[in-house]
Order: sequence, then structure tokens, then C-alpha cells
Amino acid sequence: MGSIPAVRVQSHIAYQRSFHKGVILIIEVAMSNSSSLIVQDINECFEFRNELLKQNEQTNIHILQAISFIPFGICSTISNIILITAILRNSHLRYRHEMQIVCALSVADFVEAFATFCGGVYRILVILLNLKDQKFHLLQCMLLPHSWLWRWSDFATSFMLLTTTCDRILSVIFPLKYMRWRSTYSYIAIGLPYVLSALLSMFAWHRSVTEYAEISMLCTNVYISPIFYMFSKYLTSASSMLSVILYIPTIFIVKIQRKQMSHILTNSQIARQHRAQVRMTMTLAISCFATFFLDALPRAMGIYGILDENPTEAGKQCESAMQVLFHLTKLNSIINLFLHYHRNPTLRESVLNVVRMFYIGKFLIWNLQNSF
Repeated sequence: MGSIPAVRVQSHIAYQRSFHKGVILIIEVAMSNSSSLIVQDINECFEFRNELLKQNEQTNIHILQAISFIPFGICSTISNIILITAILRNSHLRYRHEMQIVCALSVADFVEAFATFCGGVYRILVILLNLKDQKFHLLQCMLLPHSWLWRWSDFATSFMLLTTTCDRILSVIFPLKYMRWRSTYSYIAIGLPYVLSALLSMFAWHRSVTEYAEISMLCTNVYISPIFYMFSKYLTSASSMLSVILYIPTIFIVKIQRKQMSHILTNSQIARQHRAQVRMTMTLAISCFATFFLDALPRAMGIYGILDENPTEAGKQCESAMQVLFHLTKLNSIINLFLHYHRNPTLRESVLNVVRMFYIGKFLIWNLQNSF
């Protein structure tokens, strides 16, 4: 009988030990589960933080890209307005073939610069108003004024650069005939690249009309067919490059003509006009040199940088950083104003008159505001 209590005590002790082990096991499992949950929560927190930082970084990139449009657009727009006004208000300039073509080139540059400015303002407003996650149809993006103005001016600027080179070639090869050509020549020289640019830009509408898709309201280059975008950039780059290449033999012809003219002492009207044409050709040769570095190369390098990047989803608005190079074409048009101002005395005087008119108008407006 004495052994029965001992057995009970031992069984009680065994029960307590198993109970303690069970409690400890439950606590360990609970702690392990809670620690895993804590780790999971921490990981989710870091993932959310990284995603938020990535979104903020992408937003900052979009803002910087949009802001970069504005200074180039404003400066180029003002420069081209001054050059166009200076040529049109001077009767001696606006009836000369070469100045009419320069004015037509400046008009194309003005359209591109104005579209760049409008595009920058639009994108900044979309970002600041937090509308970049709102959706637009492809056709809605294409209907934005800066979108279709860009498509036309992109072709027109490069084609007019090539037209300018061809005009200089004709002026040095057929100098006497060139002086006698009527206004029909200018209509053809300006109208052909303008109309061709309009026809080619119509192909940009194909994707937005035939494909139903929605993208961000930022409306970057996603709404255009990648094939058309690549085609347009390579074609315009080739046109700008060809305008530079064709100018090289033109410079050699001008040098030969300069040597011949140095032995002629006559000061007839034809001789003076021919000297003016030679000087204009050399002025545009300097402009052509700037075109190579600020137009032809940036176009080619910009599209190459886009093609070299990994493709993104159709809904995302990702632009290559290389596209900033396209802004250099606006810098090229600004340089043209200062180049013509420095090399052409008649144009210089007309530009100064335009600037004086601006300050006089500003002064009159200021006086009217003070009088009220």
C-alpha cells in the first residue's frame, strides 16, 4: 500500500513536467509566429517605403524633364519671333530669295519652340495637379496642340535646313540665273518641304485612330507608334546630316569664286549682289557647322538612347534621359539669330528696330497702367 502514493507522486510530477513542456512549446511557437509576423511587417514596410521612394523619384524625374522644356522653348520662341519680324518688316530683306528661305526655316523653328513650351507647361500642370495617374485615350493625347505641332515641325525644321543648303548650292553654281528668278522659286522652295512635312506628320495619327488604348495624362511619346517615331527621328537626322554634307563642296566653290572676284574691281549692281550672296553663303556655312553638332547629332543620339533602353509597359510614361538632346535643336535656332545679326548689317538694323519697338510698346503700356 505504501507504494501507491509514491506512484501517484511520480505520475503527478510527470504530468507537471509534460504540462510545463507543453506551455513552453506553445510559448515558443507563439513567439516564433509573432517574430515571423514582425519580420514580415518590417519587410512590407520597407517594400512600401522603397516603392514610395521610387514613385517620388520618378515624379521628380518627370518634373525635371517637363521643366527643361520651358527655358529652351521660351528662348527659341522669342529669338525666332525677333528674326521673323525683322525680315518681314524690312522690304529689302523680305523680297530676297535667301532671306525668304531663312524666314521659312525660322517659322518652322518657332512652331517647334512654341510646341516645346506648351508641352512643358502642360506636363508640369498635370504633375502638380496630381493628374498623371488619370487616363487619356491615345487620340486625346494626339489632339493636344503641342502634340501635332511637334509632329509637323519635327519634319519641317530638318527639311528646311536641307532646303537652305540646296538654295546656297544653286546660288553659287548659277549666280546670275539665281538673281533673276522670280517669286515662284521661293514658293516651290518653301512650299515643298512644308507640304511634305504635313503629309508625313499625318502618319503619326495612325495608331491613335486605329488603336483603342489608355495611357497617362502626361502623354509622352507612348501615343505614337514606335516604328513611326523611330522613322521620323532617323529621317530628320539624315536630312540634317545631308544638309551639312552637301555644304562642304559649296564652301570650296565659294572659295574659288572669291579668288576670281578679288581680281575684279568693278562695283556694279550685279557684282555687289554676287558678293552679298557669297557672304550669305559663308554665314550659312557657319550655321551649318552648328547644325551638325546641335541638330543632326542630337537627333541621332537621342533616338539611339531610346532604342537602347529596356521596353516598358504601354501604360507607363517613361522617356529616355537622352531625349534632352532634342532640346539642342532649339539652341541651334537661337544661334542663327545672333549669327545673322552679326553678319548681316541690314538685318542687324532691322533687329534693333524690332527691339526698340518692343521697349517703346512696353513703356506705353506701363504709362497707361500708371495713368489708371
